[in-house]
Amino acid sequence: MSRVGGYTELIFRVDGPASAVIFMTLVMLGTLPALAQTDCTGQLTGRITAKDIRGPLPGATVRIRETGKGAVTDSVGLFRITALCPGTYTLDYQFVGYTTQTRRVRVPADSALATITLVSENNLQEVEVTEHRSEAQQILQTQTQLTGQSLEATRGQSLGESLKAITGLYSIQTGPSISKPVIHGLHSNRILILNNGIRQEDQQWGSEHAPEIDAFLASRLTVIKGAASIRYGSDAIGGVVLVEPKAMPTKPGIGGELNAVGASNGQMGVVSGILEQALDKKLTGLNWRIQGTLKQAGYAKTPRYFLENTSYRERNFSADVHYDHKNYGAEVFYSEFSTKIGLFTGAQVGSLTDLYTAIARPEPLRQPGFSYDLSRPYQDVRHDLFKFRAFIRSAQAGTFTLTVARQQNRREEYDFVAFSGLLNPELSLKLTTHTADLVWEHLPKKGFSGSIGFNGITQSNVRQYLFLIPNFRSYGAGVFAIERYARDRWTYEAGLRADYRYLTAYFLDSTTKQVYSDTRHWQNLTGSLGTSYQISPTLDIAANLSTAWRAPNASELYADGLHQSAVAYERGNPNLQQEQAYNGNLALEYTGKRLSAELGLYNNIIQNYIYLKPDSVPIIRQRGAFPAYSYNQVRASFRGVDATIRYQFNSHWLLTSKTSLLFAYDHTNRDYLVFIPPNRTDNSLRYQFTDKGRVANAYASVSGLLVAKQNRVPAVTSREANGQVIFTGDFAPPPAGYFLVGAEAGLDCRVGNRPLGIIVTGSNLLNQTYRDYLDRFRYFADALGRNVSLKLNLKF
Repeated sequence: MSRVGGYTELIFRVDGPASAVIFMTLVMLGTLPALAQTDCTGQLTGRITAKDIRGPLPGATVRIRETGKGAVTDSVGLFRITALCPGTYTLDYQFVGYTTQTRRVRVPADSALATITLVSENNLQEVEVTEHRSEAQQILQTQTQLTGQSLEATRGQSLGESLKAITGLYSIQTGPSISKPVIHGLHSNRILILNNGIRQEDQQWGSEHAPEIDAFLASRLTVIKGAASIRYGSDAIGGVVLVEPKAMPTKPGIGGELNAVGASNGQMGVVSGILEQALDKKLTGLNWRIQGTLKQAGYAKTPRYFLENTSYRERNFSADVHYDHKNYGAEVFYSEFSTKIGLFTGAQVGSLTDLYTAIARPEPLRQPGFSYDLSRPYQDVRHDLFKFRAFIRSAQAGTFTLTVARQQNRREEYDFVAFSGLLNPELSLKLTTHTADLVWEHLPKKGFSGSIGFNGITQSNVRQYLFLIPNFRSYGAGVFAIERYARDRWTYEAGLRADYRYLTAYFLDSTTKQVYSDTRHWQNLTGSLGTSYQISPTLDIAANLSTAWRAPNASELYADGLHQSAVAYERGNPNLQQEQAYNGNLALEYTGKRLSAELGLYNNIIQNYIYLKPDSVPIIRQRGAFPAYSYNQVRASFRGVDATIRYQFNSHWLLTSKTSLLFAYDHTNRDYLVFIPPNRTDNSLRYQFTDKGRVANAYASVSGLLVAKQNRVPAVTSREANGQVIFTGDFAPPPAGYFLVGAEAGLDCRVGNRPLGIIVTGSNLLNQTYRDYLDRFRYFADALGRNVSLKLNLKF
């Protein structure tokens, strides 16, 4: 589900094979309201106030986790959510600078059912001031959350794979084990990831560099679609992903949870656990948590064969200590993510001729049986994060929060053939990052709320063995101000930010053996304007205009070498200019008695858009002749529609349709761009069982994912030079579209006095043979075949 502040987004567009589905969706949108009956007539009303100001909180949001429905309070703090079916719901009450309060309520189908209690103005508790809240509530932007049962169903998957459940999100992949999120066609350095409130800084410039984040840490994944640089800094041109852990325990005693996941494809096994405690008596307000994950998978399997050397392993750990007082508090957090990822040997080529032969071959030459073996080529990555945060809250001055963090990312890439020594990697990079954030949030007053802040960052990179990118140091600083005003059914927001970035790269002169350097610096001013309006109790609209920018990174400027994981030669471009983006979003939400619909339209224009352009003229190196990529810069646009439609037939049956349509264009060359996600639609039918005895929230669903062929690509041409066929535009035409069938079932029960959640998921159940355009291994092999997963969650 997508939202703008407290409002949701909705989108559609007709193109290619998806057109029939879109047509049916539009028919539903136009006709189903007339068919709506009165089964889902429950409603929730209430009022949100703040203890510190002894008055209402205009512009606060109320969100139902299970359905995604929500509301925004009016000028006197009142809200209403209508068209609710019978059942138990989890509600989050949220406002900038205040804790997210959670309540469980039951909604009856008939008001005569005396055993059900409705939430009303008289019994809704006040929202009290504490430090914990969702980071996403600080800006009025198009947002989507993945929480609760929807998040639990993705357990065991990587962060990039988990986010594909959200409309408008995709993933760019390097085989079955490396996946990174794509928002509206943008990825890598244009997507900022906040891991527990800290911007994740790893070697994210590579398309085969997955985010080093343990998804089991998150109790909520929030995606901000579109430019969000005002609050989070430069680089957030495409959007922001917030990985947010659950609130620390407040009830004295030791508790926790245990997660176990097993999957048939790759015979993957995962165990993850949390142990936590809130102390009492003299140590009231002090709590702690430790968490760890172990994961292992063997060779992945397509419908017809195994992919050699696609095993991977993860070992993750984190610890968190909080002290929370009414007026002040502090947190110390540490996490370590460690992974070893095998790379498909069928994608390892020794010459350009081998590359073309491998692409032309319908199946890999080597097709071994299943194994957990993991040998060259592979990646070995470790990411450490240390965070300290402290806050002071005053009834007169508001809240001041200071956050400092240190990260170190160590990436080692081992080639298929050892050139740097049998035990040494061919590529070794160590990136160390320090960040500091200071934010002041003033007290809400007469409908106004907002914040002013400073962000600072320093980075250093140290390389060893073969050259790909240089050693460098970079510095950055930014100041911002965001103010929001809520009155009646209107909410307005404006933001302004100033940034400065500095980069010095160091090189060794091969002739004189002297070190020399190259220094660049950039600065920019960005702004945003947003508004939302509650047209009626069932219809909301919101719009946002913003600018964003991004300085070219060291790899884009200076890369010059063989990238082992990509098996390609990459060239930087020292003449690159900073990217400048102009982003617009329009979101509309309709919530009827049975039908709800979310429509979002976006347009992102990027001046000096930087991308890695395929150029298959070979580069000769010791290992052979390799295809080359070079960084290029054009004026580009990304525009499209995200649409989600839900129809509740009755208290049991729910139909959901999610469609994403994207059109990207290179205006400089009047051509299309490479590696742009094709249009897709995902439709599911869900049955919710009636709670009985010790079994609750039981459901079953079936889904169908239709992905169109990406026809909007640069033309693939060929020529002959020195007896060698050279391709330009891409190394192979886009693969055909495909349709995949999936299913899911789950329930909550009790083992003794402990709640146990059970979810079974199945993907590509018909074992369809296909290749995905955004998968780099599509040149050499098919995508994954059937996979069935069992996920268990035991709380204690």
